[in-house]
Amino acid sequence: MVLNVEPYLKESIDDNITIKPWLNKKIFPVSLRNQYNFYETKMLGTPCILVGVADEMPAIDKIKKHMKQIEAIADRQIVFLYKEISRYRRKSLIKNRIPFVIENGQMYLPFLAMDLKMVKENIDSEVKRFTTSAQIAFLYFLYHKNEVVNVSEFAEKMGIANMTASRALNELYHANLITYEIGGKTGRSKKYRRIQDPGYFLKGQGHLKSPVKKIIYTKSKPLNALNAGLVALAELSMINPPGYSIVAMHEEQFNSQKIEIIKNKDIIKDKNMVELQLWDYEPKRFSDKHHVDPLSLYASLKEENDERIEQALEEVLRGEPWYTD
Repeated sequence: MVLNVEPYLKESIDDNITIKPWLNKKIFPVSLRNQYNFYETKMLGTPCILVGVADEMPAIDKIKKHMKQIEAIADRQIVFLYKEISRYRRKSLIKNRIPFVIENGQMYLPFLAMDLKMVKENIDSEVKRFTTSAQIAFLYFLYHKNEVVNVSEFAEKMGIANMTASRALNELYHANLITYEIGGKTGRSKKYRRIQDPGYFLKGQGHLKSPVKKIIYTKSKPLNALNAGLVALAELSMINPPGYSIVAMHEEQFNSQKIEIIKNKDIIKDKNMVELQLWDYEPKRFSDKHHVDPLSLYASLKEENDERIEQALEEVLRGEPWYTD
């Protein structure tokens, strides 16, 4: 875990961070030594002990108690290390102001809040949701790791206007997700490429928005629709599928077809109508299978407050080459 966390902290906070085992761990009670692994480091000059769980992470009340014990003994700032974490546990830690770093590239360090604002060159701009065109660009580079394009080339590939393509690429550039070199016949054309894995996904995931604009119900699957939602998740993971069909298509494509919409809630419930997600971009743009692409699926389900879904999404993402280096 520490091997993965150190580069992330260097990139995000302080180039001088070095993590090493805490050699004086005998100062802690045996109960704590059996439950945690201890490491030491400095973050922007602040001495810290990183506390990695050795077995099962205890309940939040015990974490608070252990944190006070360790702070009292070591007289250093405590930061808990997690390999992965549920949304519920993350909210609980933040609510109780317990500092933590997660291996997949998330952190909450309230004791460094003022210092972090000063290290502008090491942090991204304030996280905000992608525009639709920027999300399309993000997905395009995600699935085309070695692609190098200028604005007009990207616009042609995506079937969008040059102005829209330019805004999308600028958005990714200002989020530190892509870089460019000046070239071309005139010596003025910007050639864009994305940053390397896993930083591209880790930096970009917080900007993702759900592609689902609207959900309606129909009697049968529309032509060219892809499996989506929990149906697609069940195909890609061990989670059980729902008892009805869920598909996705671009809103514009739906508007061009004559599809009967079922609005009667009793009929929808009793007859297991098809759930049709209308997306703000074409799902088939990033999938050549009968289900939507993995990251769009993640974006559509990441706000679900269900640990089973969170775990299944993690399972899906771990199978992708861009998820880890």
